[in-house]
Amino acid sequence: MRGATAHSDDGSGMSGKGAAVAEEAGDDTVLGKVRLLLEAFSGSVHTLGLTELSQRSGVSKASTFRLAQQLVEHGLMDKTPKGYRLGWLIYELGQHVPGPARLRTVARPTLVDLRAATKALAVHLAIPHGDDVVYLDRIGGRREIAILAAVGGSVPAEETVSGRVLQAYWAGDDETIAPELRAEYAEIRERRWASEQGLVVPGAKTYAVPVSYRGGNHVIAVISATVRAERHDDRTTIHALWAAATEISRAMLRTPVH
Repeated sequence: MRGATAHSDDGSGMSGKGAAVAEEAGDDTVLGKVRLLLEAFSGSVHTLGLTELSQRSGVSKASTFRLAQQLVEHGLMDKTPKGYRLGWLIYELGQHVPGPARLRTVARPTLVDLRAATKALAVHLAIPHGDDVVYLDRIGGRREIAILAAVGGSVPAEETVSGRVLQAYWAGDDETIAPELRAEYAEIRERRWASEQGLVVPGAKTYAVPVSYRGGNHVIAVISATVRAERHDDRTTIHALWAAATEISRAMLRTPVH
């Protein structure tokens, strides 16, 4: 994904870098411009206003407005009060290519082992979707069905511990974020886990860790384990989560793409 660039208009409405990229890649076509618009979004930038979308993509503002409207009509983008973001159809199409479906398939055996090892009430696999978190997989017994229902499928990121982990890596050191929140995100990135107690499920606490792809801070998902609040083996649970996250990362690399 391309990051933001300084806007230097050459008369065509395209930023200098964006225009050069478009010319080099032969992107002065409708499909080429659509690709540039979609690639303007990144793991840390989920919603873009019209001007910023134009600047980041290198597509003229007039073309950006026209194409964005068409992409919204076809479900490839959503229009929100804050601007444009990738549409749900992108996720649905992703089920047919390496992506969420592959991640869920690769991760499930590890999640099953994780629940058994931690004796958790439930374990979850979550990925980002715009400003929300989507739970790709949830494993729990029949007695824990209330926990699964309470968590739900797609929820605002700030409402879950998994979402806080993702936001810590999305937002980074964004100066528009409140200082105390930046400090919390920095702490999460440094220790590589976050927790909450009783916010989602009374009497339970949840620990969540990032799942990286090819190492580093390229976080593609979060796994979490929900246990009873009275337990005192927190470090054991966290270490089990780290081991599971590492196994999922390695499995993603060694699993062939069909």
